[in-house]
Amino acid sequence: MSADVTAISAHADTLHADACALAACAERLRAVEAALEAGGAAPAWLRASVEYHVGACASAAADLETASRRLRRWADQASPPARSG
Repeated sequence: MSADVTAISAHADTLHADACALAACAERLRAVEAALEAGGAAPAWLRASVEYHVGACASAAADLETASRRLRRWADQASPPARSG
């Protein structure tokens, strides 16, 4: 594997890890959102802010995962064919 392909693969791995981290943040925010709803005492602006950030995290996670898959595919296509023998 050439250095360029190795670097591309490393970037894909980083993007995948970042996507997982953002997905986990979205899950934690969903728990906060549920707790706010259950408590009923949080102001509407706070609930709206949490809801917005849940969406932003989920959207960013999906975008990063898409980029990771595309980089991985690009790296796979750029890799020289394996030699037999």
